[in-house]
Amino acid sequence: MFLEKLNNEMNYQQLVNQLFYTTDFDLVGVALQDELAPHLIKWKYIAGNQNERFRKIVLKRGFGIAGFVVQTGKPFWQNDINDLRYSEQMYTPIANAENLNAAAAIPIYSKSLHLITGVFLVGYRNKKTVSEKTIKQLFNYFDKF
Repeated sequence: MFLEKLNNEMNYQQLVNQLFYTTDFDLVGVALQDELAPHLIKWKYIAGNQNERFRKIVLKRGFGIAGFVVQTGKPFWQNDINDLRYSEQMYTPIANAENLNAAAAIPIYSKSLHLITGVFLVGYRNKKTVSEKTIKQLFNYFDKF
């Protein structure tokens, strides 16, 4: 997904709300990386949140779902995500804060900067699962924009 294209057509909150209300995902969100060093990653736009704890989550590259996707540039999906613990490499603060059972995320690219500037995440609190098919659906969703 290209950042400039999204900024020209709608803002992030509208995109998040649209996907949340037109799908069965329990949570839809966007995390963005700060432009200035140390380039921290914060969850900025969320729909379906149970509380406001997501606003306190601050990540570095490689930590949590958003940090992993920003660092690798690869999509992420995981089921039974709430079973991961802080001591594990893939501890996910957003999943803990929002009681997610499954989550999928794709990178947000800035074409002009040639960088990954954020992450788009969807998740379920119930026993629904995500897969590579979910990732393809997210990419297809953005192809429409």
